Amino acid sequence: MFKRFCIALCLTSVVFVFGCKPAGTKSDQLSENQFQFSDSSLYQPRYARGYRWEPGADGLTLVLTDPWNPGTVFARYRLLDAGSKSLAKSGVNDIFIPSERLAVSSTTHAGFLSAIGAGDNLIGCSNPDRLYDSVLYQRYLSGSLSTIGRDLELNMEYLVAQKPSLVMQSGIEGQFNPDPRLGELGIPVLYILEWMESTPLGRAEWIRVFGVITGHLREADSVFNLVEKEYNRLSALGRASEDQPVVFMGNNFKGTWYMPGGLNYLAFLFKDAGMDYPWKDVRQSASLALNFETVVNRVADAPLWVGAPADSLSQLLAEEERYTVFRAVREKRVYTLTNRLNNHGGNDYWESGVVRPDRILADLLYIGHPELVPGHSWTYYKPLIFN
Repeated sequence: MFKRFCIALCLTSVVFVFGCKPAGTKSDQLSENQFQFSDSSLYQPRYARGYRWEPGADGLTLVLTDPWNPGTVFARYRLLDAGSKSLAKSGVNDIFIPSERLAVSSTTHAGFLSAIGAGDNLIGCSNPDRLYDSVLYQRYLSGSLSTIGRDLELNMEYLVAQKPSLVMQSGIEGQFNPDPRLGELGIPVLYILEWMESTPLGRAEWIRVFGVITGHLREADSVFNLVEKEYNRLSALGRASEDQPVVFMGNNFKGTWYMPGGLNYLAFLFKDAGMDYPWKDVRQSASLALNFETVVNRVADAPLWVGAPADSLSQLLAEEERYTVFRAVREKRVYTLTNRLNNHGGNDYWESGVVRPDRILADLLYIGHPELVPGHSWTYYKPLIFN
Protein backbone atom coordinates (compact mmCIF):
# COMPACT_ATOMS: atom_id res chain seq x y z
CA MET A 1 0.00 0.00 0.00
CA PHE A 2 1.11 3.52 -0.58
CA LYS A 3 1.78 5.56 2.52
CA ARG A 4 1.60 8.74 0.60
CA PHE A 5 1.01 9.99 -2.89
CA CYS A 6 2.31 13.51 -3.37
CA ILE A 7 3.19 15.75 -6.23
CA ALA A 8 5.73 18.52 -6.27
CA LEU A 9 5.74 21.05 -9.06
CA CYS A 10 9.13 22.64 -9.55
CA LEU A 11 9.31 25.21 -12.34
CA THR A 12 9.73 23.02 -15.44
CA SER A 13 9.39 19.56 -13.91
CA VAL A 14 6.78 17.48 -12.21
CA VAL A 15 7.80 15.01 -9.56
CA PHE A 16 5.76 11.92 -8.74
CA VAL A 17 6.65 10.45 -5.34
CA PHE A 18 5.37 7.07 -4.23
CA GLY A 19 6.12 5.41 -0.93
CA CYS A 20 5.52 1.83 0.15
CA LYS A 21 4.70 0.20 3.46
CA PRO A 22 7.54 -1.40 5.39
CA ALA A 23 8.55 -4.94 4.47
CA GLY A 24 6.29 -7.64 5.80
CA THR A 25 3.04 -6.09 4.59
CA LYS A 26 0.72 -7.46 1.92
CA SER A 27 2.17 -5.02 -0.63
CA ASP A 28 5.81 -6.04 -0.36
CA GLN A 29 5.69 -6.72 -4.08
CA LEU A 30 5.24 -2.98 -4.64
CA SER A 31 8.50 -2.05 -2.97
CA GLU A 32 10.29 -2.00 -6.29
CA ASN A 33 7.91 0.78 -7.30
CA GLN A 34 9.27 3.18 -4.69
CA PHE A 35 10.62 5.78 -7.05
CA GLN A 36 10.73 9.42 -7.97
CA PHE A 37 10.36 10.86 -11.45
CA SER A 38 11.52 14.33 -12.47
CA ASP A 39 10.21 14.28 -15.99
CA SER A 40 7.52 16.71 -17.09
CA SER A 41 6.56 14.37 -19.94
CA LEU A 42 5.07 12.03 -17.34
CA TYR A 43 2.78 14.79 -16.13
CA GLN A 44 0.89 15.05 -19.39
CA PRO A 45 0.75 12.34 -22.07
CA ARG A 46 2.73 12.98 -25.25
CA TYR A 47 0.42 11.20 -27.69
CA ALA A 48 -2.86 10.38 -25.97
CA ARG A 49 -5.58 13.02 -26.12
CA GLY A 50 -8.17 11.27 -23.99
CA TYR A 51 -6.73 11.92 -20.55
CA ARG A 52 -4.59 14.29 -18.53
CA TRP A 53 -3.40 14.66 -14.95
CA GLU A 54 -4.29 17.59 -12.71
CA PRO A 55 -2.41 18.00 -9.41
CA GLY A 56 -4.19 19.62 -6.52
CA ALA A 57 -4.11 20.15 -2.79
CA ASP A 58 -6.22 17.04 -2.20
CA GLY A 59 -4.25 14.75 -4.52
CA LEU A 60 -3.87 13.89 -8.17
CA THR A 61 -6.92 13.99 -10.44
CA LEU A 62 -7.25 11.94 -13.62
CA VAL A 63 -9.30 13.89 -16.14
CA LEU A 64 -10.86 12.14 -19.11
CA THR A 65 -11.63 14.39 -22.04
CA ASP A 66 -14.73 13.74 -24.11
CA PRO A 67 -13.69 12.57 -27.62
CA TRP A 68 -17.21 13.09 -28.93
CA ASN A 69 -17.47 16.65 -27.63
CA PRO A 70 -14.05 18.32 -27.99
CA GLY A 71 -13.17 20.73 -25.22
CA THR A 72 -15.42 19.09 -22.65
CA VAL A 73 -14.70 16.70 -19.79
CA PHE A 74 -16.03 13.14 -19.84
CA ALA A 75 -15.19 12.36 -16.19
CA ARG A 76 -12.89 13.28 -13.30
CA TYR A 77 -11.29 10.85 -10.87
CA ARG A 78 -9.47 11.83 -7.70
CA LEU A 79 -6.73 9.33 -6.88
CA LEU A 80 -6.38 8.79 -3.14
CA ASP A 81 -4.04 6.74 -0.99
CA ALA A 82 -5.60 3.36 -0.23
CA GLY A 83 -5.29 4.02 3.49
CA SER A 84 -7.01 7.41 3.48
CA LYS A 85 -10.64 8.39 3.87
CA SER A 86 -12.70 9.77 1.04
CA LEU A 87 -13.98 13.32 1.40
CA ALA A 88 -16.87 13.75 -0.99
CA LYS A 89 -16.28 16.29 -3.73
CA SER A 90 -18.97 17.28 -6.21
CA GLY A 91 -18.41 16.11 -9.78
CA VAL A 92 -15.38 13.99 -8.87
CA ASN A 93 -15.17 10.22 -8.49
CA ASP A 94 -12.71 8.81 -5.95
CA ILE A 95 -10.39 5.88 -6.70
CA PHE A 96 -8.14 4.45 -4.00
CA ILE A 97 -4.72 3.37 -5.23
CA PRO A 98 -3.10 1.00 -5.63
CA SER A 99 -6.21 -0.90 -6.71
CA GLU A 100 -5.62 -4.60 -6.13
CA ARG A 101 -8.93 -6.17 -7.25
CA LEU A 102 -9.87 -5.09 -10.74
CA ALA A 103 -12.80 -6.09 -12.93
CA VAL A 104 -12.62 -5.11 -16.62
CA SER A 105 -15.09 -5.06 -19.48
CA SER A 106 -12.56 -5.73 -22.24
CA THR A 107 -9.70 -8.13 -22.93
CA THR A 108 -7.81 -5.04 -24.13
CA HIS A 109 -7.75 -3.83 -20.52
CA ALA A 110 -6.41 -7.24 -19.52
CA GLY A 111 -3.65 -6.79 -22.10
CA PHE A 112 -2.55 -3.55 -20.47
CA LEU A 113 -2.50 -5.16 -17.02
CA SER A 114 -0.54 -8.18 -18.22
CA ALA A 115 2.04 -5.98 -19.95
CA ILE A 116 2.92 -4.19 -16.70
CA GLY A 117 2.97 -7.28 -14.51
CA ALA A 118 -0.36 -6.52 -12.86
CA GLY A 119 -2.28 -9.50 -14.20
CA ASP A 120 -2.78 -10.84 -10.68
CA ASN A 121 -4.83 -7.73 -9.89
CA LEU A 122 -7.44 -8.92 -12.38
CA ILE A 123 -10.26 -10.82 -10.68
CA GLY A 124 -13.05 -10.44 -13.26
CA CYS A 125 -13.38 -9.92 -17.01
CA SER A 126 -16.06 -9.86 -19.67
CA ASN A 127 -15.56 -12.70 -22.17
CA PRO A 128 -12.60 -14.24 -20.29
CA ASP A 129 -12.81 -17.24 -22.61
CA ARG A 130 -11.41 -14.92 -25.29
CA LEU A 131 -8.25 -14.08 -23.34
CA TYR A 132 -5.19 -14.92 -25.41
CA ASP A 133 -2.64 -14.44 -22.62
CA SER A 134 -1.93 -17.99 -21.44
CA VAL A 135 -1.43 -17.05 -17.77
CA LEU A 136 -4.69 -15.10 -17.57
CA TYR A 137 -6.54 -17.79 -19.50
CA GLN A 138 -5.35 -20.47 -17.06
CA ARG A 139 -6.52 -18.31 -14.18
CA TYR A 140 -9.93 -18.20 -15.86
CA LEU A 141 -9.98 -21.99 -16.23
CA SER A 142 -8.95 -22.44 -12.59
CA GLY A 143 -11.69 -20.12 -11.36
CA SER A 144 -9.50 -17.36 -9.94
CA LEU A 145 -10.55 -15.01 -12.76
CA SER A 146 -14.33 -14.82 -13.11
CA THR A 147 -16.78 -13.99 -15.86
CA ILE A 148 -18.53 -10.69 -15.14
CA GLY A 149 -20.46 -10.35 -18.40
CA ARG A 150 -20.49 -10.62 -22.16
CA ASP A 151 -19.19 -7.83 -24.36
CA LEU A 152 -20.37 -4.51 -22.86
CA GLU A 153 -23.20 -6.06 -20.85
CA LEU A 154 -22.08 -6.58 -17.25
CA ASN A 155 -23.75 -9.17 -15.03
CA MET A 156 -24.16 -7.21 -11.82
CA GLU A 157 -24.71 -10.29 -9.65
CA TYR A 158 -21.46 -11.88 -10.79
CA LEU A 159 -19.61 -8.57 -10.68
CA VAL A 160 -20.61 -7.61 -7.16
CA ALA A 161 -19.85 -11.13 -5.91
CA GLN A 162 -16.19 -10.64 -6.82
CA LYS A 163 -15.93 -7.58 -4.57
CA PRO A 164 -13.75 -5.53 -6.94
CA SER A 165 -12.03 -2.39 -5.71
CA LEU A 166 -12.46 -0.86 -9.17
CA VAL A 167 -14.35 -1.60 -12.37
CA MET A 168 -12.76 -0.57 -15.69
CA GLN A 169 -15.31 -0.13 -18.44
CA SER A 170 -15.05 0.90 -22.09
CA GLY A 171 -16.46 4.40 -22.52
CA ILE A 172 -19.28 4.97 -25.00
CA GLU A 173 -20.57 8.26 -26.38
CA GLY A 174 -22.91 10.02 -23.98
CA GLN A 175 -22.91 7.13 -21.52
CA PHE A 176 -21.29 8.16 -18.27
CA ASN A 177 -23.79 6.25 -16.21
CA PRO A 178 -22.20 3.80 -13.75
CA ASP A 179 -24.73 1.37 -12.31
CA PRO A 180 -26.03 2.97 -9.09
CA ARG A 181 -25.70 -0.36 -7.28
CA LEU A 182 -21.93 -0.11 -7.65
CA GLY A 183 -22.00 3.40 -6.21
CA GLU A 184 -24.02 2.20 -3.22
CA LEU A 185 -21.33 -0.42 -2.56
CA GLY A 186 -18.53 2.11 -2.93
CA ILE A 187 -17.16 0.50 -6.10
CA PRO A 188 -15.97 3.17 -8.56
CA VAL A 189 -16.17 2.76 -12.35
CA LEU A 190 -13.26 4.06 -14.40
CA TYR A 191 -14.05 4.57 -18.07
CA ILE A 192 -11.25 3.65 -20.47
CA LEU A 193 -11.29 5.56 -23.77
CA GLU A 194 -8.12 4.29 -25.41
CA TRP A 195 -10.10 3.00 -28.40
CA MET A 196 -11.03 6.55 -29.36
CA GLU A 197 -7.41 7.68 -29.76
CA SER A 198 -6.48 8.49 -33.36
CA THR A 199 -2.85 7.36 -33.23
CA PRO A 200 -1.29 3.99 -32.36
CA LEU A 201 1.03 5.51 -29.75
CA GLY A 202 -1.88 7.47 -28.31
CA ARG A 203 -3.70 4.22 -27.67
CA ALA A 204 -0.63 2.58 -26.19
CA GLU A 205 0.04 5.52 -23.86
CA TRP A 206 -3.04 4.64 -21.80
CA ILE A 207 -0.75 2.06 -20.22
CA ARG A 208 0.34 4.81 -17.82
CA VAL A 209 -3.22 5.12 -16.50
CA PHE A 210 -3.14 1.40 -15.71
CA GLY A 211 0.30 1.85 -14.16
CA VAL A 212 -0.78 4.59 -11.77
CA ILE A 213 -4.00 2.79 -10.80
CA THR A 214 -2.19 -0.45 -9.92
CA GLY A 215 1.02 0.95 -8.49
CA HIS A 216 3.01 -0.25 -11.51
CA LEU A 217 3.88 3.08 -13.08
CA ARG A 218 7.56 2.20 -13.31
CA GLU A 219 6.75 -0.89 -15.37
CA ALA A 220 4.21 1.01 -17.46
CA ASP A 221 6.71 3.74 -18.22
CA SER A 222 9.37 1.17 -19.13
CA VAL A 223 7.06 -0.67 -21.52
CA PHE A 224 5.82 2.49 -23.19
CA ASN A 225 9.31 3.92 -23.66
CA LEU A 226 10.37 0.68 -25.34
CA VAL A 227 7.31 0.68 -27.60
CA GLU A 228 7.71 4.35 -28.48
CA LYS A 229 11.38 3.96 -29.40
CA GLU A 230 10.83 0.89 -31.57
CA TYR A 231 7.70 2.30 -33.21
CA ASN A 232 9.46 5.53 -34.17
CA ARG A 233 12.47 3.60 -35.48
CA LEU A 234 10.26 1.47 -37.73
CA SER A 235 8.15 4.45 -38.75
CA ALA A 236 11.26 6.29 -39.94
CA LEU A 237 12.07 3.34 -42.21
CA GLY A 238 8.57 3.20 -43.66
CA ARG A 239 8.12 6.90 -44.25
CA ALA A 240 11.52 7.17 -45.95
CA SER A 241 10.64 4.47 -48.48
CA GLU A 242 10.36 5.79 -52.03
CA ASP A 243 7.92 3.06 -53.06
CA GLN A 244 4.51 3.53 -51.40
CA PRO A 245 2.30 0.56 -52.40
CA VAL A 246 -1.45 1.15 -52.28
CA VAL A 247 -3.22 -0.73 -49.49
CA PHE A 248 -6.83 -1.29 -48.52
CA MET A 249 -8.49 -3.30 -45.77
CA GLY A 250 -11.68 -4.86 -44.50
CA ASN A 251 -14.33 -6.66 -46.50
CA ASN A 252 -17.76 -6.43 -48.05
CA PHE A 253 -20.20 -7.12 -45.21
CA LYS A 254 -23.86 -7.46 -46.17
CA GLY A 255 -23.44 -4.98 -49.00
CA THR A 256 -21.32 -2.47 -47.08
CA TRP A 257 -17.54 -2.15 -46.99
CA TYR A 258 -16.32 -0.28 -43.93
CA MET A 259 -13.07 1.59 -44.58
CA PRO A 260 -11.29 3.60 -41.86
CA GLY A 261 -11.30 7.37 -42.19
CA GLY A 262 -8.07 9.27 -42.73
CA LEU A 263 -7.87 10.26 -39.05
CA ASN A 264 -8.25 6.68 -37.86
CA TYR A 265 -5.28 5.06 -36.12
CA LEU A 266 -5.14 2.50 -38.95
CA ALA A 267 -4.55 5.26 -41.50
CA PHE A 268 -1.60 6.41 -39.37
CA LEU A 269 -0.26 2.86 -39.26
CA PHE A 270 -0.42 2.60 -43.06
CA LYS A 271 1.41 5.89 -43.45
CA ASP A 272 4.08 4.87 -40.97
CA ALA A 273 4.47 1.56 -42.81
CA GLY A 274 5.24 3.39 -46.05
CA MET A 275 1.91 2.56 -47.68
CA ASP A 276 -0.46 4.71 -49.70
CA TYR A 277 -3.96 4.55 -48.25
CA PRO A 278 -6.53 5.95 -50.74
CA TRP A 279 -8.81 7.38 -48.03
CA LYS A 280 -6.02 9.11 -46.11
CA ASP A 281 -7.38 12.58 -46.86
CA VAL A 282 -10.85 11.94 -45.44
CA ARG A 283 -10.88 14.08 -42.28
CA GLN A 284 -12.66 11.71 -39.95
CA SER A 285 -11.68 8.83 -37.73
CA ALA A 286 -14.93 6.90 -38.03
CA SER A 287 -15.22 4.27 -40.73
CA LEU A 288 -16.67 5.08 -44.11
CA ALA A 289 -19.63 2.97 -45.25
CA LEU A 290 -18.91 2.22 -48.91
CA ASN A 291 -20.55 -0.02 -51.46
CA PHE A 292 -18.65 -2.73 -53.31
CA GLU A 293 -18.48 -0.83 -56.57
CA THR A 294 -16.93 2.25 -54.93
CA VAL A 295 -14.17 0.13 -53.41
CA VAL A 296 -13.52 -1.66 -56.70
CA ASN A 297 -13.25 1.62 -58.60
CA ARG A 298 -10.72 2.91 -56.08
CA VAL A 299 -8.50 -0.08 -55.29
CA ALA A 300 -9.08 -2.82 -57.86
CA ASP A 301 -5.44 -2.43 -58.93
CA ALA A 302 -4.03 -2.04 -55.39
CA PRO A 303 -1.30 -4.62 -54.70
CA LEU A 304 -2.05 -5.05 -50.97
CA TRP A 305 -5.16 -6.11 -49.05
CA VAL A 306 -4.84 -6.42 -45.26
CA GLY A 307 -7.29 -7.54 -42.61
CA ALA A 308 -9.24 -9.90 -44.87
CA PRO A 309 -11.73 -11.90 -42.74
CA ALA A 310 -10.59 -15.39 -43.71
CA ASP A 311 -7.68 -17.78 -43.37
CA SER A 312 -7.75 -19.07 -46.94
CA LEU A 313 -8.73 -18.00 -50.43
CA SER A 314 -11.51 -20.59 -50.52
CA GLN A 315 -13.04 -19.08 -47.37
CA LEU A 316 -12.72 -15.59 -48.79
CA LEU A 317 -14.35 -16.45 -52.11
CA ALA A 318 -17.10 -18.41 -50.36
CA GLU A 319 -18.07 -15.09 -48.78
CA GLU A 320 -17.87 -13.06 -51.99
CA GLU A 321 -16.95 -14.48 -55.40
CA ARG A 322 -16.36 -11.01 -56.84
CA TYR A 323 -13.18 -10.61 -54.76
CA THR A 324 -11.25 -12.04 -57.71
CA VAL A 325 -11.53 -8.61 -59.35
CA PHE A 326 -8.82 -7.36 -57.00
CA ARG A 327 -5.21 -7.46 -58.11
CA ALA A 328 -4.15 -8.28 -54.54
CA VAL A 329 -6.11 -11.54 -54.76
CA ARG A 330 -4.73 -12.47 -58.16
CA GLU A 331 -1.15 -11.76 -57.02
CA LYS A 332 -1.65 -13.55 -53.68
CA ARG A 333 -0.91 -10.52 -51.51
CA VAL A 334 -3.83 -10.74 -49.10
CA TYR A 335 -3.20 -10.79 -45.35
CA THR A 336 -5.37 -11.72 -42.41
CA LEU A 337 -5.29 -10.71 -38.75
CA THR A 338 -5.79 -14.22 -37.43
CA ASN A 339 -2.24 -15.24 -36.55
CA ARG A 340 -2.88 -15.22 -32.80
CA LEU A 341 -6.30 -16.64 -31.96
CA ASN A 342 -7.43 -18.81 -29.08
CA ASN A 343 -9.95 -21.62 -29.39
CA HIS A 344 -12.86 -19.31 -28.58
CA GLY A 345 -12.10 -16.63 -31.15
CA GLY A 346 -10.11 -14.36 -28.86
CA ASN A 347 -7.70 -12.33 -30.99
CA ASP A 348 -4.47 -11.10 -29.46
CA TYR A 349 -4.47 -8.18 -31.91
CA TRP A 350 -7.13 -6.59 -29.70
CA GLU A 351 -5.40 -7.66 -26.47
CA SER A 352 -1.64 -7.14 -26.62
CA GLY A 353 -1.72 -5.39 -30.00
CA VAL A 354 -3.09 -2.18 -28.49
CA VAL A 355 -0.13 -2.12 -26.11
CA ARG A 356 2.39 -3.08 -28.82
CA PRO A 357 1.68 -1.05 -31.99
CA ASP A 358 5.37 -1.42 -32.81
CA ARG A 359 4.76 -5.11 -33.50
CA ILE A 360 1.75 -4.32 -35.68
CA LEU A 361 3.87 -1.82 -37.59
CA ALA A 362 6.64 -4.40 -38.04
CA ASP A 363 4.10 -6.79 -39.60
CA LEU A 364 2.85 -4.07 -41.96
CA LEU A 365 6.39 -3.14 -42.95
CA TYR A 366 7.06 -6.77 -43.76
CA ILE A 367 3.94 -6.80 -45.95
CA GLY A 368 4.80 -3.65 -47.90
CA HIS A 369 8.59 -3.49 -47.62
CA PRO A 370 10.02 -6.89 -46.57
CA GLU A 371 13.53 -5.70 -47.36
CA LEU A 372 13.31 -3.21 -44.46
CA VAL A 373 12.72 -5.90 -41.81
CA PRO A 374 14.65 -8.95 -43.00
CA GLY A 375 14.00 -12.14 -41.06
CA HIS A 376 10.82 -10.77 -39.50
CA SER A 377 8.41 -13.28 -37.94
CA TRP A 378 4.68 -12.58 -38.07
CA THR A 379 3.01 -11.44 -34.86
CA TYR A 380 -0.59 -10.49 -35.62
CA TYR A 381 -0.86 -10.60 -39.41
CA LYS A 382 -0.14 -13.54 -41.70
CA PRO A 383 -0.56 -14.25 -45.42
CA LEU A 384 -3.80 -15.77 -46.61
CA ILE A 385 -3.53 -19.44 -47.58
CA PHE A 386 -4.00 -19.75 -51.32
CA ASN A 387 -5.18 -23.35 -51.67
